[in-house]
Amino acid sequence: RHWQVDRSQYVLLHSTPPVHPVLQHRMSDPYALNDDGTAKDPAAFRAALKADPAKLEAIEKEPEVAEVVLGNDDHAFQELIKSVYHTEKKRQERLNRTMAERTIDAQRASATVPRDTVQLYAQLRESGLQYGPAFRLLRNVHVPDIAA
Repeated sequence: RHWQVDRSQYVLLHSTPPVHPVLQHRMSDPYALNDDGTAKDPAAFRAALKADPAKLEAIEKEPEVAEVVLGNDDHAFQELIKSVYHTEKKRQERLNRTMAERTIDAQRASATVPRDTVQLYAQLRESGLQYGPAFRLLRNVHVPDIAA
């Protein structure tokens, strides 16, 4: 009899995200970070990492990281997350600076694949951005060859 099914399993699978016990708001993203790079909910972050087979496999390849992630020391876990966050943030800033400093000639040299502007505007329209004929100013578009 399907109507006598255990309701707790249904609620776990079909309900809204759980309410945080202290903050009293719904937790929707276990990977949410604070401004300083620490996890908003370290337990949920850790559980999400453990539940993802690909991430868990990558973690287990690094013994020091695995010890922190799979352990119970929340302070060490938060410090690890903060360290990764700041390292990635610095890497992204360097990349952005490098891309901004590229000359027009360097940009042209790396963008060798021509794109059809009619198709580009069709893709933009499909994504919800509509440009009328007077605003279709792109005439010659080239993108980098991702296969290279």
